[in-house]
Amino acid sequence: MSVEPIETARLVLRNWQDSDRVPYAAFLADPILRKFFRGVVDPVTASNWIDGYIDTLNTTGLGWRAVVRKSDGALIGDAGVGFVDDDSRAIMRGAPLLEAGWTIGRAYWGQGYATEAAGACLAASWSQADIPEVVAAAHIANTASHRVMEKLGMQRDLAGDFEDPRFAAGHWLRPHVLYRLDRPANL
Repeated sequence: MSVEPIETARLVLRNWQDSDRVPYAAFLADPILRKFFRGVVDPVTASNWIDGYIDTLNTTGLGWRAVVRKSDGALIGDAGVGFVDDDSRAIMRGAPLLEAGWTIGRAYWGQGYATEAAGACLAASWSQADIPEVVAAAHIANTASHRVMEKLGMQRDLAGDFEDPRFAAGHWLRPHVLYRLDRPANL
């Protein structure tokens, strides 16, 4: 399947290239960026993730894309709409199929890139998949991600908050909030 780039005013969201591996690994090695995740990621794992992203995008047309700034061609992170993993889907209210997500390098925070990239991926996803909604989840204290979700028009599902199964019972990273966005009525 051909993965066509998505362009916004400032960004290109495209399939991954080998030149993305080193800068992406640097983002994922940042402990501040990875605060609300399972920890920093080593370069081999980051490269393996990129391989998986490429395979998923080429197979389904959905998943995490490289986010590149038009002004200088810099890789600034990832964004996409992808399939909810089976363990999370099983415990999320309504068992949603697709989730929106993003990771923007810390040097690029506070400039609206996450909202711009995720919004473009959401818009594209409605034409790629006939689904009733897209969800997004984040740690309960990750208020920056909550704000992005709200800027995207997503609504918090208070009854949908959940304990992330990727963390052991009692782990501080287990509590997550769930946001939902219904398919636009005009599609």
